[in-house]
Amino acid sequence: MVFTRFGAGRARATTPGRAVVGLLALTATVGTLTAVDATTPAAAAPGSVIVSANFDTGGLPAGWRAVDGSWTVKNGRLYGAAASGSNKITFGRHLNDFRFEATVRFESVTEATRWTALGLDVPAAGTPPWWIATLRSGSTASNGIEFAQLTTANSWNVTNTAAAPSAAGTGRDVSIAAEVHGINARWFFAGREVLRTSSLQRSTGGTQALIVNGATVSFDNVKVTELAPSPYIRPVGAPLTVIAHRGASAVAPENTLVAQDIARSNGADWIENDVQPSKDGVPFVLHDSTVDRTTNGTGAIRNLTSTQLKQLDAGSWFGPAFVGVRIPTLAEQLADLRTRGGRLLLEIKGAHTKAEVGRIIDIVRAEQMTGRVFIQSFETNALKYSYELAPEIPLGLLRSTLDADPVAVARQYHLTAYNPAVAALTARPAVIASLHTAGVALMVWTVDSASQWQQLKTLGVDGVITNRSPELVDWNAANLG
Repeated sequence: MVFTRFGAGRARATTPGRAVVGLLALTATVGTLTAVDATTPAAAAPGSVIVSANFDTGGLPAGWRAVDGSWTVKNGRLYGAAASGSNKITFGRHLNDFRFEATVRFESVTEATRWTALGLDVPAAGTPPWWIATLRSGSTASNGIEFAQLTTANSWNVTNTAAAPSAAGTGRDVSIAAEVHGINARWFFAGREVLRTSSLQRSTGGTQALIVNGATVSFDNVKVTELAPSPYIRPVGAPLTVIAHRGASAVAPENTLVAQDIARSNGADWIENDVQPSKDGVPFVLHDSTVDRTTNGTGAIRNLTSTQLKQLDAGSWFGPAFVGVRIPTLAEQLADLRTRGGRLLLEIKGAHTKAEVGRIIDIVRAEQMTGRVFIQSFETNALKYSYELAPEIPLGLLRSTLDADPVAVARQYHLTAYNPAVAALTARPAVIASLHTAGVALMVWTVDSASQWQQLKTLGVDGVITNRSPELVDWNAANLG
């Protein structure tokens, strides 16, 4: 999937003055998500139903393999029983991106801690290691919902737990589902997302499975649907995602609402910014640790109050057309994006305490922008705090040099994107395929030349952070396919 462009305006701002005048006539709307066919396996494509079973024929569907335990079909349902241990039935085929759903009913349990599971990556023979999305009959317990792995040593590696919003209990149908993109997965209970993980360790041949433990469970309406890759991964032939570095910073003062307006109106998919707190704890949009370079003031941002920062001129340094432009607060920037359209790649700049990250998260939520914000940082602690406070917001790690194993790092920090410097990536482009296989996108910084845009598109990079977003939008249009 790719994002449609924000805004209908196509006029190009070639000078700062012309850009500001042009803003008065431009309007922006929020883009929608549209499906784009990606590279597809031979047997299916995104949206294809790989498995669909309602058991009305009275027998197991073709290709289903009862690995162990008792598995029978009666009254239009599949019954699995396991007095102890974990009994499995496998089916389907290996998929990197898919949705797995079923209606389940605990018929009886030995105790409320017993469980059933959707097998997300299970060898057809049922041998470990395998990954599951687990549901306990006592689903409102703190570990009533889990993502877990059975290791080759037959020990459990439980990576994520949560409580379901209601009890599964016994004798009642519950709809459950998991959506998987590489190492990332989401757990749904009765249509509601209740848990996420970025810790799956995928095999090259694991299939799907149903598993019961210490219980008799019946299943109906089992369905596996292939999904397009992560919405942040660019399908083959699709244009590069355009990320406006500090707004349209080549034609307007960086990290201002004016730069944001120009980038959005000229078609940028995302606005990228930098956020730091004032002395009184208000997050402001500023790149440097001091205000000296981009305002008429002096001093460290953390030594200046929000009142002092709001008095500074953040535009005249760039050109006379921008005299009086102010440093926006994060709340002001998000309010502008919410009302006029756009998404924000929000960089937490420099070391932040958990409380400071919490203030940022609170503002994102207050502005109702959690679905349109993507947090990135060089600071791994900032990402750690962000995940703890708002696991629903996607995360990207900025790197000047590549890690020895970017996929392991992506798993460690729950990354949706790995965002390296262009020179680091082009020196070792093989990491792109491994990250994509893991469901992790790449957003590369900071790239302003058409020759490098072409190189990155050929390599399979997903997004480009650029100072020249209007030019990249035009280049995309001229180089489709």
